[in-house]
Amino acid sequence: MAESIMDQVVANLRENAARYYPHHADLRNVRVVGHTPKSDHYIYDIVIDFSDGSERTAAKVYRSKAAGKARDLATAELKNLQFAYEIAERKNLTGIPRPLGDFAQNGVVVAEKLNGLPLQSIVMKAALLPGYADHGLLTVAARFTGDWLKRFHHATQEPAIPFDGDALQKDLEKLCTNCKGEGLDDASIDLILSGTKAILSKSKKTLPASAVLCDFTPLNVLVSEQGIGIAEYAKLERKGYSYLDVAHFMACVEALEKYPFCDRDLIGEVQAAFLDAYEVSEADEQLLRVFKMKSLLTMFAAGRNIKESALRKRVMWATVMKRFIHQAAQRSMAPAA
Repeated sequence: MAESIMDQVVANLRENAARYYPHHADLRNVRVVGHTPKSDHYIYDIVIDFSDGSERTAAKVYRSKAAGKARDLATAELKNLQFAYEIAERKNLTGIPRPLGDFAQNGVVVAEKLNGLPLQSIVMKAALLPGYADHGLLTVAARFTGDWLKRFHHATQEPAIPFDGDALQKDLEKLCTNCKGEGLDDASIDLILSGTKAILSKSKKTLPASAVLCDFTPLNVLVSEQGIGIAEYAKLERKGYSYLDVAHFMACVEALEKYPFCDRDLIGEVQAAFLDAYEVSEADEQLLRVFKMKSLLTMFAAGRNIKESALRKRVMWATVMKRFIHQAAQRSMAPAA
């Protein structure tokens, strides 16, 4: 099925290549050069060859047994990508891929392919290779990432929206209950809830709002010589708390610390550079701790995507995560308790 859909995509790109890339000379070929399977989709790499150069595109092909689900997912993502790209064009914001055509009815989203190395890969290299981080690449990349997110939020800024600290505290209590079922100890839960309650009791009545990517992670941030690029817009929401993206990114970076080769100093360096570039105030940094803790607890409650039959792996994952959550709670919540 995916192959027949890709035939249609290639045919369309061949027919419209001159319109998509008017600055190029004669079209020579459109070819699929590989694909990467994901949990619910494939990513096909496509090269459009012209007589004076080439352009790379990516086709995201959703796969689903439920009739219409792939089409609905592709339609939603295409609308998100079109929205983001229109903002980028108006506000001179780089790093957002241009959508090409409309293949949503076939469960496909096609866009220009962004070049770059995932920020998470840079973090891993810095952790594993002695001296790699000494060149400053990691800190610079983290700063560029914070600056990009700040500019994206400014470009899509909305009026501030009310903030309900009590509702967030209740959500945290439910998450802690779920995590307790996965093995999170009572001491960690008490520390988390007392710390978040103390912070939320001093929280603001409204918070900054903007479009929220909802999947702003080190794995989805592409770093290149041209700057930062973000290729994932499937979960974008037009209006939400801007700090949700900031906190989720911070949580995903902190979660890398569960790997034994990622030490605290390295992770702290990335977080500090990112926050400094985003320009978070000291008062708001306290609130970010709460949002970050919610993201970490959500990761833990969801569990690792392992088959039920692989019981040993599930137990190992839960053991590593509950130790990590305990350490994160001591760092983030104890000072505020």
